[in-house]
Amino acid sequence: MKSGKTLSKRFIELDLLRGLAIILMIFGHFLWDLDYFGLVPINSAFYSLLQKIVPPMFFIIVGMSLIASFNKKQRTVGEEKKYFEKMIIRGLKIFNLGMFLTIGSIIAIPGQPVYFGVLHCIGLSIVLSMIFLKYRVYNFIFGFSFVLIGLLFAGLHVSNPTILHFVIGIHPPEVWRYTVDYFPLLPWFGITLLGLAIGDMIYCEDKRRFKIPDLSKYKPAKIFSWIGRHSLEIYLIHQPIIAGALYVFVRFM
Repeated sequence: MKSGKTLSKRFIELDLLRGLAIILMIFGHFLWDLDYFGLVPINSAFYSLLQKIVPPMFFIIVGMSLIASFNKKQRTVGEEKKYFEKMIIRGLKIFNLGMFLTIGSIIAIPGQPVYFGVLHCIGLSIVLSMIFLKYRVYNFIFGFSFVLIGLLFAGLHVSNPTILHFVIGIHPPEVWRYTVDYFPLLPWFGITLLGLAIGDMIYCEDKRRFKIPDLSKYKPAKIFSWIGRHSLEIYLIHQPIIAGALYVFVRFM
């Protein structure tokens, strides 16, 4: 989509990046499942590399998408209030989906349930981002500050954490022994704020500040873009499909 197109037609690069992130995430989860079911031992170096690349991609894209949507047009006070309400509701819905995954994980993997995973964190990050949307480039400062605080908290271990400890990033040593999916607000909300700042530098009103080729005419771009537009649905169904198929394979084959 060329510069100057309206947001109603979407910025295809955001969908492409989100689609790429989802595909990389699914591949990483597939590797983890193969190891979990004892089929193929995981390559820890490669898996660690995926873990360093994919999650930051998601949270930066969340921030960029929020600010691109917010910058779509000049709003009256009433319209701005409705926009904030809409985004808060969306964030809470994603958080609630995370709670359903928590319940499912308690049933499926009671030894490592999801206390505060990626959906919990993205949902709350969307809600909290409404406070920071107007700070524009200053979100670089806020973002880096929250990331640094999160890195500091990661070294503050407690033996019996409360849910609040988990949410802000203070946890027991070797936290991955207790949960399979953990994304505390600090530092991850800070990365969302960095996405807000980056997006504000790229998108102004209903335009991007630079031109890119028309990617929509390429079939691979269409596929990745479709995946990006349906990233939440794919995220929700991919692991039950993969884990279920591997369970059947191990159980009966």
